[in-house]
Amino acid sequence: MKAITSKLHKKQRNSMLISGSVYLVFGLIQKYFETDNTVGWGYVVIGIIMLTFVGYQIYTNSLFSVIKWDNHKLTLKAPEQKQIVFTRNAIKSIKLTDKSLTINAGMGNGEMLDLNYFKPEDLEFFKSDFVQQETTQAEVYNLTEA
Repeated sequence: MKAITSKLHKKQRNSMLISGSVYLVFGLIQKYFETDNTVGWGYVVIGIIMLTFVGYQIYTNSLFSVIKWDNHKLTLKAPEQKQIVFTRNAIKSIKLTDKSLTINAGMGNGEMLDLNYFKPEDLEFFKSDFVQQETTQAEVYNLTEA
C-alpha cells in the first residue's frame, strides 16, 4: 500500500505536555514547602500520568495523520481516531483541496480529513496516483448511480 504521513500535530502534543509539566511543578512546589500534603502528591501523580501519556502517543505514532491507498481501498487515520476504510467501488466522490480531503461514500457514509499538516508534494502524489486515476467501467457506473 502507498501511504503519506503528516507532520507532528504540535497543538495536541503541546497542550498535554504543558499541562502535565505545570501539574508536576506545582505538585513539587507544594511538597517542598508543605511536609504533609496529599494534594501535592495528587498533582505530582497527575503530572507524571500526563507526561507518560504524551510519551506513549509519540511512541505509538498516534499524533500523526495517515492516508493509505491501493487499487481497491482507501484508508484514513486522523490523530486520536480509529482507522476508516473505504473500498474504491463505494466511493461516490472525492474532493481534495489544499486544506481538506472530503470523501462521499453514499447516504451517511463519508469522511472529512484536515490536511494542514501534510506536505504539498505528498498531496500532489496522492492526487495524481489515487484521485485522478483512470476509473474503470464499473466505477463509472457506480458514480452515475449516485
